[in-house]
Amino acid sequence: MPSSESSGGSVWLRPERPPRDRQLTRERIVDVAVAVLDAEGHRGLSMRRVATELGVTAGSLYWYVHTKDDLLELALDRVLAEVRAGAGTSGWRDGLAALARSNRAMLLRHRWALSELTVRPNLGPNALTLAEAGLRLLERAGFAGPDLDAAMAAVNDHVVGAVIAEVAWRDTLARMGGTGSGWAEQAAEYLRQVAERHPTLAGRMAATGEIDVERESERRFAFGLDCLLDGLANRCAASSPS
Repeated sequence: MPSSESSGGSVWLRPERPPRDRQLTRERIVDVAVAVLDAEGHRGLSMRRVATELGVTAGSLYWYVHTKDDLLELALDRVLAEVRAGAGTSGWRDGLAALARSNRAMLLRHRWALSELTVRPNLGPNALTLAEAGLRLLERAGFAGPDLDAAMAAVNDHVVGAVIAEVAWRDTLARMGGTGSGWAEQAAEYLRQVAERHPTLAGRMAATGEIDVERESERRFAFGLDCLLDGLANRCAASSPS
């Protein structure tokens, strides 16, 4: 078991120990952790579960990973490596859009990473590479200083917020689908009651029963991203010397 001194702080602030044998490495441990998280979420992940999947004792993992928090930090950086900025893009806007779309796709593949982004320091090599790529694209657009940070945060916030909304929408429809009837049938009476007070909202709520969630989620994400990029472009244009 690790000591309290060696287990504190970010895993990236401590040197990685060399492998003690050929069968067990930090990379293999993280591979299994990501697979468990993808299949079962946070509830399925434990040091004992990872050790069982690897065919080793739980104690043997602590040479490579001190705590479950360390394992989650490593797993998060592993999936961040999947995000790409779009090497073939010609301008900052296309590059940033590609980065945002790739980030969204990664988060939809690894839903557990959503909550990890809010509680982990994100100091891993893939996290830093991703941040550098985004900041450089925004520098090309003309942002600098605190505005550079704010612009990057705005893009990241859009991605995370859109994915949270999409996941919640999908989960709600999945729960309602389990009852044997669709949203429109279940909500019809309620919508009739509220339509007089909220006619526009009631109309849009009723329309969701006919929507392809995947296609509509992509459309909404693209719409919001275009609006955001338009705003960033206008902001830079307004601040540029004439």
